[in-house]
Amino acid sequence: MQRPRPQSLAYGAPPDLAHYTECERRNTSKSILSQSFAKDAYVKEMHIVAIASQKGGSGKTTLARNLAVAGSECQCVTGLLDTDPQGSLTDWWNRRKAKAPAFIRYEEDIHGLFYLLRRAGNGIVFVDTPPSVHAFVQTVVDLSDLTLVPVRPSPDDLSAVKATLRLLEGRRWAFVLTQVKPRTRLVQEAARVLVDAGKLAPVQIIDRVEYAMSAASGSGVVESEPRGAAAEEIRLLFHYVTRRLQGQNL
Repeated sequence: MQRPRPQSLAYGAPPDLAHYTECERRNTSKSILSQSFAKDAYVKEMHIVAIASQKGGSGKTTLARNLAVAGSECQCVTGLLDTDPQGSLTDWWNRRKAKAPAFIRYEEDIHGLFYLLRRAGNGIVFVDTPPSVHAFVQTVVDLSDLTLVPVRPSPDDLSAVKATLRLLEGRRWAFVLTQVKPRTRLVQEAARVLVDAGKLAPVQIIDRVEYAMSAASGSGVVESEPRGAAAEEIRLLFHYVTRRLQGQNL
């Protein structure tokens, strides 16, 4: 199945919410904004969390889908927005059988879409971005409430951090160590470098086969292995995200 094609939407007067409420999946459509985000007791407003990094393969899509699924598990209304032309998040969602999290079709006017999201109700939308420091990614970061920056503990990823940091000036953000090999000197050094550069989330995402296996089945690790270590990592990271969104300086 081809990815839903973006459609342009002029930004100025408040756009019609219905323009964004239909999302293509297996030649069907679902109402995603007005219905999905109308009521949510977990958060009191709409939050947008960008996941951004200059490096490809750092785990942006893995974080986005698993955090959104973890939020749904604890009764938080969550959504996913795929702005990466590679479409990995879209492909995962098209393999998925469950209706939650909501999948939000990306339109060319990112300002207009974010405007509608803010008006749609309460919840958290996780935005998967292209691996770049392009002006578009800067716009997404600027419009978001929090940005997560996944970083693998490798020299190449650590050297790319400086370019990503320029996107984050004056914003709320945190590094997340991903694809971690536990108890290695390289991980310890990477953690030290990231703490010196800014704020590091207290949860590390270990390099586990569960992440790839759940992706293949269109699920999250909290669904495929709910009592596993990967599921516990993601739950802890999701709760860290919610505390940051609530203004806690962790």
